Amino acid sequence: MLFGVFDSCVLLLIFIFNYGIWKYKIIKKCNWKIYLVAFLFFGGVIPILSVDFEIQKATSKTENVDSFNLLYTYFRFPIWWFIGILELVFIYLQTKKSGLP
Repeated sequence: MLFGVFDSCVLLLIFIFNYGIWKYKIIKKCNWKIYLVAFLFFGGVIPILSVDFEIQKATSKTENVDSFNLLYTYFRFPIWWFIGILELVFIYLQTKKSGLP
């Protein structure tokens, strides 16, 4: 499974946040703090929590868990990195479009 329940909830929150940026202009000016927060969340916090929730879910269902069975969880890091890059591009384009210095 590519995305679990935790990933779906986080993606829903990201879409709601993006709608707020697009419709209500929540972020008017993009600076280094926004990039740092996005880098920390998409680079480490969200993927680690995603892997942790998936491992807990997978180990609770079966008694005999092999490390090879959980190998797919490490592929969540590049997926979340890609989503983070898309998010930063979206934020940059929306703040640039607003015309504020």
